[in-house]
Amino acid sequence: MAWFDKSPGGKKTETEPQNVAPVTKPAPEPVATVAAPAPQPAPKVEAPRPEPTTAGLVGYLYKGSRVSGQLSFQGPARIDGIVDGEVNCQDTLTIGEGAEVKAKITGRVVVIRGKVEGNVSAKERIELLAPARMTGNIDAPRLIIAEGVIFDGDCSMGVAKQQGGVAASAPKA
Repeated sequence: MAWFDKSPGGKKTETEPQNVAPVTKPAPEPVATVAAPAPQPAPKVEAPRPEPTTAGLVGYLYKGSRVSGQLSFQGPARIDGIVDGEVNCQDTLTIGEGAEVKAKITGRVVVIRGKVEGNVSAKERIELLAPARMTGNIDAPRLIIAEGVIFDGDCSMGVAKQQGGVAASAPKA
């Protein structure tokens, strides 16, 4: 192949290309055909249990905590550890599933999901939610017991005190 170029003197000169290699395309690589693996069902992932919310709590005894003595909370509190003694809460007290409480408990609202041995009294209500195990007496105007709860004790709801006698008895005429 020849290149023609005009030199500054007006002459046409023939020039040879210098080390110009021909441009070649690489040969396409053979494409291996692999059968796509059969779609596997997605592994079932159990949704993690939500951690107990601690927002707004004034006290929280975590699992692994052990307390002996008198506890007093001015706002909402949660117990997931072990308590021996007396617990007083001015708001909502929650006893978690893993908790073991041997105490006299008082509060505005008491929610029990763990193991409690002792008397429990509340100004508004007491809730026993599965898998609660309660051994002791209950004193509250309202009581909620869910299926699967074990409760061994007496319950006083204050109706007899207000009416001045046993609620089921009627005066004879």
